[in-house]
Amino acid sequence: MVGSESGKRKSESSYGSEKKVYASGSGAERDSDGTVDTERSRLVFFDRRSQFELEDLLRASAEMLGKGSLGTVYRAVLDDGCTVAVKRLKDANPCERSEFEQYMDVVGKMKHPNIARLRAFYYAKEEKLLVYDYLPNGSLHTLLHGNRGAGRIPLDWTTRISLVLGAARGLARIHAEYSAAKIPHGNIKSSNVLLDKNGAACISDFGLFLLLNPVHAVAKLGDYKAPEQSEHKKLSQQADVYSFGVLILEVLTGKAPSHQHPSMPRPRTELEEPHLDLPKWVRSLVKDSEEWNAEVFDQELLRYKNIEDELLAMMNVGLVCTELEPEKRPTTLEVVKMIEDIRVEQSPLVEDFDESRNSLSPSIPTTEDGMA
Repeated sequence: MVGSESGKRKSESSYGSEKKVYASGSGAERDSDGTVDTERSRLVFFDRRSQFELEDLLRASAEMLGKGSLGTVYRAVLDDGCTVAVKRLKDANPCERSEFEQYMDVVGKMKHPNIARLRAFYYAKEEKLLVYDYLPNGSLHTLLHGNRGAGRIPLDWTTRISLVLGAARGLARIHAEYSAAKIPHGNIKSSNVLLDKNGAACISDFGLFLLLNPVHAVAKLGDYKAPEQSEHKKLSQQADVYSFGVLILEVLTGKAPSHQHPSMPRPRTELEEPHLDLPKWVRSLVKDSEEWNAEVFDQELLRYKNIEDELLAMMNVGLVCTELEPEKRPTTLEVVKMIEDIRVEQSPLVEDFDESRNSLSPSIPTTEDGMA
């Protein structure tokens, strides 16, 4: 694991109290359809590499990485040294084994360098676990917003656009694979763009919305939610594009969608959460797509020379993705092409910038991500 472990909470002896939950119950149970559940302790794998038993997973050294919108994530190190990420699902709709397996088949068959790989799953009435490849280098959200204080190593422009392009390619693969069924990703946000051991972007949480009530699934999108979803409460590939556009603007501005901007009125009470409609805020500052306004962009990006055209081009991609009318948004394949057409070179720093604080490779701060 790269970075400090101080921000993570160690679990008790392997999974500690969680282990008791995983192992609870004995003998066969009957599902509601009358069939006998005789495989409660079996992990179902999607390939033959490095298979192991549930008991191996329960015995593994483990630590909790964090709690996401769909469950708690653990980093588990097996006896043979293999490291995996285990997501313990929460808020999933009750469903029979056959239905759950159908959903997992949708997720497990998806193989792409920019999509987090589901290796196996475990189903029981009281417990549902997903086992992923462990991605050690945190999330795009952590790289953008983590440790903004003194000593932060900025995330440079070349790396930002590389991560956005990788995520776009992963999302385009999902949309192309399920174009007929129009299955979306359903939860695009910067915390679901993870970095593998080589620093490449991998989008996670694909397909898990299938396990949720549609209203709950839309609610978990937060400020990445498309305008039409406020009324219709439905997930779609066009809504994915909107969420991705918000992510692009987040990368450009350095502002999280829930960020409180100084120009925004403060919440009337301490219980109210401040929100920033990022596309609306950007449009309020940029009246013309060719207009340069330094206030829009993350100050960390302004230390690089000769990237104004690239920043404007990427901003326009983000704005077209966040068109209010879904039919005006591009497809993800078109988004990939637009980003690829932005010619990005490693630009020099402005002369008064301290080069000792710059990095042209992904900077990995302390993180609680691994498969969130």
